[in-house]
Amino acid sequence: EPGELVPDLNEANVRHLLRRTEFVDRPDRVAELLGAGSIAAAVDNVMAVASNPPSASFDGVPADENWRRGVRLSEHWMDQMANAARPFGERMAFFWHGHICSELGKVGAATEMQKQIDLFRRTGVNSDISTLIKTAAIQVAMLKYLDNDQNRASSPNQNFARELMELFLLGVGNYTEADVEAATAAWTGHGRPNWDVDESRFEPSEHETAPQSFLGRTVNTGAPVDGGNQTIDVILGNGIVPSGADKNAGAQTRDVAADFLSKKLWQEFGEAASGGVPDDVGAAMRSALVDSAFDIRPWVRAMLTHDRFYTDATKNGLVRQPVSYVVALLYATGLSAQDGSQTWLMERAGQRLLYPPNVSGWKPNGYWVNASAMGARQEMASNMLWLLRRDTWDGDDGYVDVGQNRERITKLESDGRWRDGTYTEPIDSDELFDRLVSGLQLDVSAEVRDRILDYLEFLDGRPEDDVGPWQRLDAMFLLLSAPEMHIA
Repeated sequence: EPGELVPDLNEANVRHLLRRTEFVDRPDRVAELLGAGSIAAAVDNVMAVASNPPSASFDGVPADENWRRGVRLSEHWMDQMANAARPFGERMAFFWHGHICSELGKVGAATEMQKQIDLFRRTGVNSDISTLIKTAAIQVAMLKYLDNDQNRASSPNQNFARELMELFLLGVGNYTEADVEAATAAWTGHGRPNWDVDESRFEPSEHETAPQSFLGRTVNTGAPVDGGNQTIDVILGNGIVPSGADKNAGAQTRDVAADFLSKKLWQEFGEAASGGVPDDVGAAMRSALVDSAFDIRPWVRAMLTHDRFYTDATKNGLVRQPVSYVVALLYATGLSAQDGSQTWLMERAGQRLLYPPNVSGWKPNGYWVNASAMGARQEMASNMLWLLRRDTWDGDDGYVDVGQNRERITKLESDGRWRDGTYTEPIDSDELFDRLVSGLQLDVSAEVRDRILDYLEFLDGRPEDDVGPWQRLDAMFLLLSAPEMHIA
């Protein structure tokens, strides 16, 4: 039974682990992890991420061109997702970006969004949740996005304090309005020197100094600058859900927070079809969080080493988010994000980095499956295919360079050619397909292979001069938009 067995170290499980943690199951990584000795060792390998990944450069983009800087930041990040040696750090940063949200349109400064994203990239695996949120809370991006730079003793603004509990740590219904007011008071005084200065500053004169009763404990004591942090310490420590709350009255807030966070992580990396977390994996993740004082690494490890993570229900339980699909396309084609990712198509598909729809972030699964979104994905694949093609010029042979290894398939090989009244046959359809799969480094089912070959046979059965110069390479488009490319 799931929850009692040690997951097998086999190719199917390793590919699943890599697709969920590193976006794609790269052949070199599959081979490396198959030699790890156990799933636990493979997971440890995946989690051995860089502690200081490279930041995006804004060189050549003026400071007042925020939109262009945002594009540069997004493209740099997607390139890291596709090409980093161990991209799980980027994948976890993407999770935090959708959980502890800020949005460039409101923040108004790509440099400040970069600081938040880089925080997630550096510490999204190698830190603890308390430190991560305390740090993000006083970065300019969060101060502006949730208006805590406007939260003063003389004019309280509840936005950040409410979302800290409702969306970041506890979930709706596990606190009262009195707790919101207390947390708001504790977080007063964090702001910026002026409305047009993007710099975090604590102003003691704007801080509410009175102690506050929060989730059954007293906060906002001691140094004023620490008042807000004390609310996080209580939530993840010895707080109690009050009797007036809608849910879990009397429960330890650390347990409620651990369950809430574990559901979010499971639906991002495990499966979202069920709408919840299996009891046994949820208990393992909760224990890992609480026992480690909310350290991220043992929490994630408890999920990735659990046999529930490797069941068929989990393997088939997630649709790739648009960003993950684009990263898979970039890896398969070998294109850079600057060349291959169209931000307007990503927006049509429902997801664009730096622009979550609201503070609750993006939703999983069915959120991505609709006619417009899937149409945008097909356009992405088609556009990338055209970027790979070199047309015929001055009598030479056009070609397409496929994938990371730039395997070249010429027009002669893919389409055949008439010259001086003689027709040269193209390579066999099976060979063409195998070379495309090899170049793209994809792993496709026998059913997908058969269907694409059937399509190629249909083309082969037509008069040769009716076969367009691009039609046999339609097989590549079909591969890039095959079901395997859309399942996480």
